[in-house]
Amino acid sequence: RITGCPNGCARPYMAELGFVGDGPNSYQIWLGGTPNQSTLAKCFMNKVKIQKFESVLEPLFNDWKVNRKTEESFGEFTNRIGFEKLLEVVEQWDSSKN
Repeated sequence: RITGCPNGCARPYMAELGFVGDGPNSYQIWLGGTPNQSTLAKCFMNKVKIQKFESVLEPLFNDWKVNRKTEESFGEFTNRIGFEKLLEVVEQWDSSKN
């Protein structure tokens, strides 16, 4: 879910992955909502330029693909792993090797 407005009309705060505009071509990335909407997302990163989305999302999706439990949703995975570890995954990602 993506919105350019912090009022939450697109309900990004309930999504497994949400984007909230925080400036021109800049977004907050929200993670951790669950499919049954029993858990709200939390802000993972601020001021991410749209041109940098791939460099943030590719390592997150790859880590989920490799390390998730059977039938674990992306939101459940991000909550289990924790934002500190996920930030490390993003910072250490080398797209030329993957």
